[in-house]
Amino acid sequence: MKRSLIPMALLSVLFFGSAALATQRPYAKTGSGFPVRVASANGEVRIAHRPTRILSLSASATEMLYAVGAGHQVVGVDEYSTYPANAPRTKFTGYESSAEDYLPLHPDLVLLAFNTGTLLAQLQKLRIATLVLPPAETIAAVNKQINEIGLATGHLAQATQARIALAHDLASAAKLAKARARGATYYIEIDPTYYTATSHTFIGALFSRFGMVNVADSAGRAGSAYPQISSEDLFRTNPDYVFLADTVCCGQSVKTFASRPGFAALRAVKLGHVVGVNDSVASEWGPHSLETFASEIKDEIMSTTGKNATTAQKNS
Repeated sequence: MKRSLIPMALLSVLFFGSAALATQRPYAKTGSGFPVRVASANGEVRIAHRPTRILSLSASATEMLYAVGAGHQVVGVDEYSTYPANAPRTKFTGYESSAEDYLPLHPDLVLLAFNTGTLLAQLQKLRIATLVLPPAETIAAVNKQINEIGLATGHLAQATQARIALAHDLASAAKLAKARARGATYYIEIDPTYYTATSHTFIGALFSRFGMVNVADSAGRAGSAYPQISSEDLFRTNPDYVFLADTVCCGQSVKTFASRPGFAALRAVKLGHVVGVNDSVASEWGPHSLETFASEIKDEIMSTTGKNATTAQKNS
């Protein structure tokens, strides 16, 4: 996970994540013929021809491109795009100060997660079609972005299939674990200073599928989907499960979490329900990331009985 970008990502979500999604139009209803007009977060974008040289500067968008079958049209992805492994990774971050840095790749479509600085304006001046796909707050928003990418790349039918596959995989994971997970409380940690994600995020939307309750919703600060809470908030809410999404950036683990002052008394620690996950779950909302994390949540919930029995034996 790109830990150095976390503060900027959080601010971006706060300032224009909600507004951008709220102004997006419904799915465009058109065939795969070009030109097409795509209603995206940066307004309606006209794409004259089917793009053959796509540059993705968003790990989530990269996942979506390959999910809809547009991988062969991709000529470059940002350095944070790790899936699929064979994607043509570059050193770009999406936070470049000059769009001219991208010109050697001759892109005819650029996908951004954020409109940082004047980058979008520069790409528009260069007459390069650009879509801004900001952090999704709901699974429906993820589906809309998949549809936008399918329309923009000439893979609208495949986008429909990708959405169906995602819905099936999430529903299957939730169905297996929901009876045990329903009503259980959880905390997901983005960094050791107690930045977290509420249920009003794509991460929270995933947990909601399992019927779980986010302790940050009551402990968080009003107006923030990614608030910073405190250790006192954790003691007060005493979650059943803890998911650590700061294992890569910050070296956090079950052991380091349990060794924090007083944390050995937390319910999640005593029951063995502290789980380390890849940092990317907090910043990537592509179908592969969502399906993988849903499976991890399901596996953790389904293994609860065995863990509780082991914990009980150790404490007896």
